[in-house]
Amino acid sequence: MISVEIEAKGPLIDGSWEDIVFSETESALEDIGRIVERAWLRRAPVGATGVLRGSIVSEVSGNSLDTLRGRVFSDSPHAQAVEFGRRPGKLPPWSEGSPLHKWVEQKLGVPGERSLSVSFLIARAIARRGTSGQGIFTKALNDSQGAIDERVVLLGARITERLSG
Repeated sequence: MISVEIEAKGPLIDGSWEDIVFSETESALEDIGRIVERAWLRRAPVGATGVLRGSIVSEVSGNSLDTLRGRVFSDSPHAQAVEFGRRPGKLPPWSEGSPLHKWVEQKLGVPGERSLSVSFLIARAIARRGTSGQGIFTKALNDSQGAIDERVVLLGARITERLSG
């Protein structure tokens, strides 16, 4: 008697496909986060303190495909003002030691006591007119779109390779 036995094996049968898809997707989200973070850092204004640049972070969280998320963010209130602008209203902080005061001293080169007067005048102008947003995050995301698309294609290729291997 001659017989052929066929046995179903592999990640699609043994259930390990979910681990493969998860690990490859997690890796892709980490790579994409770094791509966008670098693009945002290239566009972020240096300022006087470097606080905005130091606040830009990418992270991936979640322990299942349903909860896996990647994000690039800044928790600095200044990030929102730089991105979207600031509406007229309350005076921004301008006293000695404030980011605006440091900016006046370092970027404008205004020395000593005069720097407080200049800081106040700039703060008053901001309160009266507001500021326009620079859209640096939106522009960084647009600049990164090609690299993001390439990484998504690579994600599909890696998942396919691992599932067929």
